[in-house]
Amino acid sequence: MENYKKDNPDNILESLATGVVAVDLEGKITTFNRAAEGITGLVSETVTGKEFDEIFGPDFFHNSNLTYRSIRDIHKSMEIGTEICTNDNDSLHISLSISPVKGPGNEKEGIVLTLHDVTRIKKLEEQANRNGHLAAMGEMAAKIAHEIRNPLGSIELFATALMKDLEGSGELKALAGHISSGVKSINSIISNLVLFIRPEQKADFKIIDIYDSLNDSLFFFGHLIKSNDSIEVITDYSPESLIIYGDSELLKQVYLNLILNAIQAMPDGGKLTVSTKKCRDQQTNSHFLEIRCSDTGEGISKANTSRVFDPFFTTKKKGTGLGLPIVHSIIKLHGGTIDINSTEGKGTVCTVILPLWDGERPTNVCAMGYEMFDRESQYTNPGSQIIDGA
Repeated sequence: MENYKKDNPDNILESLATGVVAVDLEGKITTFNRAAEGITGLVSETVTGKEFDEIFGPDFFHNSNLTYRSIRDIHKSMEIGTEICTNDNDSLHISLSISPVKGPGNEKEGIVLTLHDVTRIKKLEEQANRNGHLAAMGEMAAKIAHEIRNPLGSIELFATALMKDLEGSGELKALAGHISSGVKSINSIISNLVLFIRPEQKADFKIIDIYDSLNDSLFFFGHLIKSNDSIEVITDYSPESLIIYGDSELLKQVYLNLILNAIQAMPDGGKLTVSTKKCRDQQTNSHFLEIRCSDTGEGISKANTSRVFDPFFTTKKKGTGLGLPIVHSIIKLHGGTIDINSTEGKGTVCTVILPLWDGERPTNVCAMGYEMFDRESQYTNPGSQIIDGA
């Protein structure tokens, strides 16, 4: 083993899952391993020998203080959290460790940076926080729904009876009709609220092709999109069938919400792109489905992005603030996750992850690492239990 270490240091370095970047005292990059390439999207041959500040400009790490001048004089290891933007405009959360490189005589020879991609951990933390917040809000909403529905039924009954008694009194009957219409609107809101709280009550899980419900949703908005020539719809589908175990109607509500939000975010036109692909989690060797709905619209401010899944939060004048919380609940019911990345003024990308059906049961580990099933369970009726993807 000692000979292996001595003779093959480069092989060991290239086998690490941690990105390693070494910089000499002149600020030039001397080492850039394969993991660093995968994390940064840069190629070792093009960066080795270049100035650190030339490759990692002030915007690369989303931290203007990360320059060679700021790190060259450190005497002990330090760790910071930061972000980088990939070539696909995705944001990666990075744990960056910076340490001095010492020579045989303890003299300083340069700086080494190690990069850990902690995006998955961050997403898990965000999902856990969101689920806890939604659970608390759900309990409150359930009580509100129950208290409102009791008198609502009486109002609807009396309004209907009043309309019958006012036959022939046009104006008065119309007013009673407005009461009945208002009650129905309130009931619709309550129904959505109940769906947010208990989506499993309406679930009808079957083996389905994801494209059936996805294409139905796009068709539903076909007339609206055609009437607006300034909106271009692009579909970029995976060529293979993508089969899941889920409820087609509930998933339609997911797609309808996401597509409608995208259209409403582009009042002056733009591009709506719906894409699908089959992905593999390298750590678990499991497969999952990724659906992306992206637009080039107004985007969401950074302050509001963290609140879009909060019940009743909305920036729309006539919105109820229940659309995305319902979407989140439905996706969670299917053992999946949803993530939203948005840049104000540039657009929004909604990414839905769902477990694929492998012919016998849904993939047992979702992309984000959530355990969806007890591995020791007997799958006599695959997927019949409610999946908690939290």
